[in-house]
Amino acid sequence: MEVDASLTRTLQLLAEGVIEFAGFRVAAVSLALDGLLHTVAVVGDDTAAAQLLDQRTPVELLERELANADVWGALHFVPADRSGGHLDEHLWVPDVAPLDDPDAWDSRDLLCGLLHDHAGQLRGVLWVDLPDDGRRPGAEQRATLQMYVRLAERALVTALERDDLELRVEHEHAVAEYRRSIIDVLSHELRGTAAAIAHTIDSLRGESGLGDSVTAGLDVVHGGVERLRSVVDDMAALAKLGRTDVPLRSLTTDLGRVAREAVALHAAEARRRDVTVVVEVVDEPTLQGDPEDLDRMVANLVSNAVKYSEPGGRVLVRVVAGPAGVVLTVSDVGIGIDAADRERVFEEFFRSRRHAVRRRPGAGLGLAIVHRVVTLHGGVVRVDSEPGEGATFTVELPRAGAVPQAG
Repeated sequence: MEVDASLTRTLQLLAEGVIEFAGFRVAAVSLALDGLLHTVAVVGDDTAAAQLLDQRTPVELLERELANADVWGALHFVPADRSGGHLDEHLWVPDVAPLDDPDAWDSRDLLCGLLHDHAGQLRGVLWVDLPDDGRRPGAEQRATLQMYVRLAERALVTALERDDLELRVEHEHAVAEYRRSIIDVLSHELRGTAAAIAHTIDSLRGESGLGDSVTAGLDVVHGGVERLRSVVDDMAALAKLGRTDVPLRSLTTDLGRVAREAVALHAAEARRRDVTVVVEVVDEPTLQGDPEDLDRMVANLVSNAVKYSEPGGRVLVRVVAGPAGVVLTVSDVGIGIDAADRERVFEEFFRSRRHAVRRRPGAGLGLAIVHRVVTLHGGVVRVDSEPGEGATFTVELPRAGAVPQAG
């Protein structure tokens, strides 16, 4: 177990405070990890430090020893005559004769404070030995010692939570990078496969004497290839957007023009589905950004709105230039999104379990790309929707000069 140097120093200072203000000549702190107590700070006696530092003690042995302890708040005290001997091989026992007093401290007495996190999990132990006055602590001394237990607990938990967060972030980054590499490889392989199938279809169509059933079958396969190509393109885009070594292009882009082109691109599909698409552009909604990524973001929103609309439906694409930025809204009156799905619609590969969604083609990548593009451009995206009442996606993007660089 590697212990952060700043945490060790903090615990060392707390142990020194116990010696100076709590009335004990020796103090030590151990950290709990994987069922073991690892002693990282010992103050007050060189012999004790030499024996205890870096020592590993099974937590189970401590629990057995404390079964007969007196509990004083956060403190646990086991007098020598009640010791079970479970920690004999792990404790430092000073060679000190006890006072001739009923409350005299015995060199085999055990006094420690347990350090827990917010969930109640044992994270460490503060040990003390050799009281200055040679007696077992009274109420006032216990109160002072408990204060240091709480301080040590707070310092330890704060440091460990910080380390846990750093580990989670590192893990998430590693997982994200792995997923990006997998998506990159898959998109490359699938693109080659789709191209080979398309080439074969074209070759077969050139043959003479094909029957109607064969021609119809080739048309079905061709439609499947086009859907595969669309998924591959989305996968490649998602992988590109996740790369931190590729800088984001920053060019002056008219989002109104982008919206009109996206609507024109999906006009045939909208007519096929009997969906009316209307575009409204207010003022001059220009911003600095990557035209290709912004085009894909708008196209995905328009495509989704058309796809999830019912026949006779209407889609409104509105782009407005404001003083602080550009606002894009894409609204439909289609099947809508329930509350549980709204929380996850921007996740990669997420698709609702609703039958109305499943019967429409898709891989769950379009809105993930939208979210990634908006985030890279320093903007925010949100969705407002209820089942059966359509959905409105709102994208707010900063104006010129507010685009951060990726990585």
